[in-house]
Amino acid sequence: MRPDLRKLALLLAAVLLAAVVVVGCGGGGSSSNTEAETTTEAESETAPATEESEGASALGKPDKATGTPIVFGMLNLENGPVAFPQSREGAEAGIEYVNNYLGGIQGHPIELAECATDGQPATSTRCANQIVEKNPLLILGGADTGAPGSIPVYERKGLAYIGGLPFTPVESNAKDGAIFISVSVGDNIAMVAYAHDELGAESGVVLQTGDTQGKYSGEIIATAMEGAGMSTKVVTVSPTASDLSAPAAEAVSSGAELIYIETPNECAAMMKALESVGNTATVAAIGPCSAPDQIEAAGPAAEGVYFPEATELLSSGSEDAEITNAAFDEFASKEMPRESIAIAGFGAIMNITEALNEAPKADLEDPSKIHGLFTAGSEHPNWMAHPYTCNRKQVPTQEAVCNGYQQINQVKDGQIETVSKEWVTGVKYYHPKG
Repeated sequence: MRPDLRKLALLLAAVLLAAVVVVGCGGGGSSSNTEAETTTEAESETAPATEESEGASALGKPDKATGTPIVFGMLNLENGPVAFPQSREGAEAGIEYVNNYLGGIQGHPIELAECATDGQPATSTRCANQIVEKNPLLILGGADTGAPGSIPVYERKGLAYIGGLPFTPVESNAKDGAIFISVSVGDNIAMVAYAHDELGAESGVVLQTGDTQGKYSGEIIATAMEGAGMSTKVVTVSPTASDLSAPAAEAVSSGAELIYIETPNECAAMMKALESVGNTATVAAIGPCSAPDQIEAAGPAAEGVYFPEATELLSSGSEDAEITNAAFDEFASKEMPRESIAIAGFGAIMNITEALNEAPKADLEDPSKIHGLFTAGSEHPNWMAHPYTCNRKQVPTQEAVCNGYQQINQVKDGQIETVSKEWVTGVKYYHPKG
């Protein structure tokens, strides 16, 4: 494995703050009809690949695991107004690949104990309690904004939380956490650093949605700009605005050299609005704005826009990317979006498999040993991402995140290409207040 996310939704900070209060007070919540818990033995609806299958050359020769299963627990946000099933689907594809082509983990197949959540901490608490009854070796991080309800359950059981997407401050700072990529913080501050250091931007304006979530992310971007010595202006966009020309014009009239779009529900519309008012400044945008449907909807207005990305592109041609594409062909549904969230799920399985294959066999029966496998040493290979080091010092405000480096991509002729020559971090410019 060699160290070779696009549609990332940001936090609903108001919900998360309420979640922390619920957990801290030990309060419950109303039951949810969306909760669903299942246990699978990594046997997907798709049959295991054969050597004759398309992509078999990238996957290699089949080597099926036949030992007793090793259980991983996983909670993932599958229900509600925002859902990320591709996080689970990407992980499941990784499990199928490991179980059918790599001989499992020291001969043992991975079995995934899953529970679907709806973003509510109370639901995640119930799910977590169900999962720990399966006696998992570790918890595979998913995408779950209800994590403030589940992380305390894992901590009481001494279970390591490995991988996943750090959407909330709770899992982002879990004491037994080892998360391989940074979103919300690492991506945005890296984009600011690139714009300042490589593009020469000395002034910036943030177009942020005027809700709690938008202000949360906008503050991260603005803080990084200020840390880089850039003159900074924030323009707030009403969440209900139907005409974005006024905030776009205000951003352009500021004379800023960098305009940063932080309007996740209006990405394409904001790109078009900036074009319509004659913008000539450099434009950058948060990860969700680089989703294929947003680029297509924006049309020519997306040309030249920059985006940060925690993993390399699937089109990069690296060995990791070729294997990931082939595994998605073989084991994932055609409907699964092949973007960063799915890649993160797949990559976490690959990183965990490598670490556990190198561990003493006795550790595979002792959950208390797992976290230490990832915190020992440094610069570990990270599937389709920058090497990771779990020393709780990589990303400010995200102590459990082991890597804050990003690639910077840009739309060129309607296609997204990586333009940064090296992995980029903005940690030097990010000094959170308080």
